[in-house]
Amino acid sequence: MSLTRRQLFRVVGGAAILAKLPACGDNADPVFSHTERTLLRGFADVVIPKDDTPGGADLGAVAYIERLITAFSALHDTPAIYAGGPFSGRVAYPDGTYPTRDFERFIELDRVSLAAWQTEIASLDQRLRAGLKTAAETTTKGIDDLTATDFAALFDSSDDDFKQLMLDLVFEAAWAAPEYGGNPGGAGWQLIHFEGDSLPLGYSQWNGSEHVERPEAPLSTANPSDPEPLTDDVRQLLATVIGVLGGRVS
Repeated sequence: MSLTRRQLFRVVGGAAILAKLPACGDNADPVFSHTERTLLRGFADVVIPKDDTPGGADLGAVAYIERLITAFSALHDTPAIYAGGPFSGRVAYPDGTYPTRDFERFIELDRVSLAAWQTEIASLDQRLRAGLKTAAETTTKGIDDLTATDFAALFDSSDDDFKQLMLDLVFEAAWAAPEYGGNPGGAGWQLIHFEGDSLPLGYSQWNGSEHVERPEAPLSTANPSDPEPLTDDVRQLLATVIGVLGGRVS
């Protein structure tokens, strides 16, 4: 079975959207040096390569990571960890009016969650900077002279913990809701053909006697507008994953 990187990203992207993601956004005061930011952008494009569609850097990876690192700083009245809900304000009610932009309000953390997240982010910051420092010391080129091939080589030579951390952060940035800092304008969702949050519209509607699927976004079949139907390889990969997790493929 042979999958292109784009096909693989499409599969794992769906899982990233559903994951419990920490909130991030644009940060006017960068917390990384020029060298660190350059490496972060280069590595983000290794994780999600740029071609005719945006790469990891253009999908907001650096802004996402910066905001996460500063989640508990004085920049935020409420720690920027969990966005509120249930509505983003992107989708209208049937009458054409829009709900409030609840995603822009962040939720207060209880004492235990506060302590846990502070510890987690401090560890993340330390691990991230250590990996970037090692990469900066490894390269023999000027930081502004590095090519895509150079970034790929540096990334591949990094330790597994740093590589996994970059994968997690770039995927989160690309496929979380835009309020979390990455995925500008839903560009990451477009990459994997995900329509985004649909409340208050939802995915099924009550017709007076039963819930029926939306014809343009059914749950039981592929969307009719999907420009990139699943290939046999992707279907086989999904079937394998479902089987490993104990599920059943009909």
